[in-house]
Amino acid sequence: MDEKKDVEFTQQAVPLSQRKGFLEICVVWIGYVFVVTGMQVGGTMGISTDFATLLQALAVGSVILLILGSFMGLIALKTGLTFGKICRYAFGSLGSHIISLMIVVTLIGWFSVDAYMIGQASHALFSFLPIIPIAILAGIAMTTTALFGMSWMSKLSDIAVSLVLIFGILSIVLSVKSTGGMDALFAIQLKNPASFNTLVSLAIGSFVCGAVSFTPDVLRFAKNKKQTLIIMFIAMMLANPLMIILSAVGAIATGYSDITYVLASQGLLAPAFLVMILNIWSTAQGCVYSGSLSLGNTLSIDRKYLVIGFGALGTLGAVLGFYNYFGQFINFLATTIPALGGVFIADYLVTYRNGYPSLDGGMIPQVKWQAFLAWGLGIAANYLSFGIGQVNSILVAFLMEAGLSLWIEKIRNVNNTKIVSENV
Repeated sequence: MDEKKDVEFTQQAVPLSQRKGFLEICVVWIGYVFVVTGMQVGGTMGISTDFATLLQALAVGSVILLILGSFMGLIALKTGLTFGKICRYAFGSLGSHIISLMIVVTLIGWFSVDAYMIGQASHALFSFLPIIPIAILAGIAMTTTALFGMSWMSKLSDIAVSLVLIFGILSIVLSVKSTGGMDALFAIQLKNPASFNTLVSLAIGSFVCGAVSFTPDVLRFAKNKKQTLIIMFIAMMLANPLMIILSAVGAIATGYSDITYVLASQGLLAPAFLVMILNIWSTAQGCVYSGSLSLGNTLSIDRKYLVIGFGALGTLGAVLGFYNYFGQFINFLATTIPALGGVFIADYLVTYRNGYPSLDGGMIPQVKWQAFLAWGLGIAANYLSFGIGQVNSILVAFLMEAGLSLWIEKIRNVNNTKIVSENV
């Protein structure tokens, strides 16, 4: 494909000459992270435990997201490829289609939740507006901006990130004030709090899909390791926790887990309405963008048609009420995605420690069964009776993928030695 036509580099590595500056990538990435659906997770955490425990669980979850995201960012930096293309290294040229399609379905779920939330926020502020028709219009609008790729996404994120910071901090101040100050906030205790592992799962689930699958699609435009790691730190240790804390404090102060009703009770919904719309929009268009890139790994169809198809399915999900299964959806992500990260990290540190081969060189098998085995065992490790499920998942998947890769490499070297000896 002609590089001039493929301005988003969907089928090839991003050339070094086309890599972007720190600020442009950072703002786009924070636009992904500043997600209202992440606020929903924070609201759920806020009504499930005391604030001190929430912060501890959030810290653990954020570090795990940072590790996953940083490695995925480094892989993207090294290869310049989309998540869908990187999957070929880990799972094989055909096996990667399974992972790509799973991620696409996941992103369609996120998009449908985002579209519904715009309808819900509109209805909460203007009761005469019906939720579903507004959700449909939102789905169409968000799909449209995603068609224009990274440049439009950057412009929208510039606006959204600044406004979210302003109203987010204002909401936190009002919430703390209404509880009687920071001491009173920390003193609030629940009779039946959620377990620590459950809270960590929620924190990880808030952005684990993004940390693993969104990261390459954005960070492939990075210029160097320093840029990549700083951007990931800002996103995973500052931006994402801010969204969760914002809604968690609001939930503790008001009793509402839904950020829409938290803002309404604080008298902020009207002035923050545009902020919420832009916030949801900047994230949802990212879902469409990354989803279409992952589909491009499976279907040889022009990106604009993939974007339109993705947006249509996501909007249909909003109409059918996928939002009602949001809790189960987060649990699914927290269970299945971390193990994927373990496989990718093992590939980066062990399997391809000497560099990634060309995807066109015939070096990639059709299916890497060891990767699927490692992923499956990693998912199973979530249910071990000790430790933190997601940490167990990452470690088991990493160890299995690394161990099996080294074993296969050893067998291959032995066989090659025999062939050489026989030919001497």
